[in-house]
Amino acid sequence: MIKAVVLDFYGTVVHESYALLDAISDAFLAGGAGCPREKIPQMWWEEFRAACDAAHGDAFRPQKQLYPVVLRKMASRCGARIDADALAAEVVRFSVSAPLFADAERFVRACPLPWYVLSNIDNAELSSVLSLHGLRPRGVFTSEDAREYKPRRGVFAKGLAAFGLRADEALYVGDSYRNDYCGARNAGMQAVWLDRLREGAPEGTLSAPELCAVLPLLKTL
Repeated sequence: MIKAVVLDFYGTVVHESYALLDAISDAFLAGGAGCPREKIPQMWWEEFRAACDAAHGDAFRPQKQLYPVVLRKMASRCGARIDADALAAEVVRFSVSAPLFADAERFVRACPLPWYVLSNIDNAELSSVLSLHGLRPRGVFTSEDAREYKPRRGVFAKGLAAFGLRADEALYVGDSYRNDYCGARNAGMQAVWLDRLREGAPEGTLSAPELCAVLPLLKTL
């Protein structure tokens, strides 16, 4: 029986950094990047995912330390001259000011179950943006708490333990098919992929186009 909803945060409750990636692309092109504009966001996600996948246990680093590393690797790949530290600071600024999705505000008001946040983000930034939007989840758990990143099973297991929930008692909702849906399912949780970009769910995937569409599903799980 589902007793709680656990939410991803960026891309699920607040906006993902797509507009910021436009600004990063501008900086790379101004710095002489030898690649098409559309390749730069793709490089960001490739390098950032690889950095997060490698950062666990003794090798764990918070995201704010990964950002400049990722940007420098991108610059090396495409031959751009950039100020990686300044761009990394822009990423941090976005993370503490990301706009709230309108449907997320409606969801947290209408959700009949306790809701929690489990996110790949640093504690200080998540605390700031929660405060900015007046959001009060029942509990919060981050990659910094776990010292590893989604989709690793340990993030979900440690988060559930912190929330006092079993895997079969919580529904996980997030906008990343890999990190959120597959990660939660591998940890034994029921999950909904929030397909905000209308990419189309793989066969057998429970999905929803926006957060309020999850509310009717709670009655069936």
